[in-house]
Amino acid sequence: MAIFRGYAAFLDYKYWLNLHPVALGPDLVTGILSFFAWFIVAAVILWLAARSLKKKQPRYGQLARKFASPLFGAGVMGMLLLFFSYEQVPVLGMRLWFLLLCLYFLFEIGRLANYVVIDFPHLRHEDMERARLMKYMSKKK
Repeated sequence: MAIFRGYAAFLDYKYWLNLHPVALGPDLVTGILSFFAWFIVAAVILWLAARSLKKKQPRYGQLARKFASPLFGAGVMGMLLLFFSYEQVPVLGMRLWFLLLCLYFLFEIGRLANYVVIDFPHLRHEDMERARLMKYMSKKK
């Protein structure tokens, strides 16, 4: 399989389960650090957007907070795992933790996609129906 020739190390289980992995190069550390830093930056931007939408459109603010949560968690955990890998801590520096973090992030994104496709339209419809009915209800004076 000529396609996977350059990725042979990634396909070997010893690469992921090595208790004493080889140190990461400076370029790779910078790349991984910037990757997870962008996660945190995106989470902060989404959190600020959620805060500004809180009064006008609370459902969209809640949706932005739901997107910010896994981004922030994956960003912080990724930086923590990068620190352990950089310092070559025997068990906590294993590359397996990065793979598990990626699986966790994909799971959270799947949950969010399910929420956006199935739950969010129903909640918006309920809000619109409640607003339609509230205009006929008597108001406090």
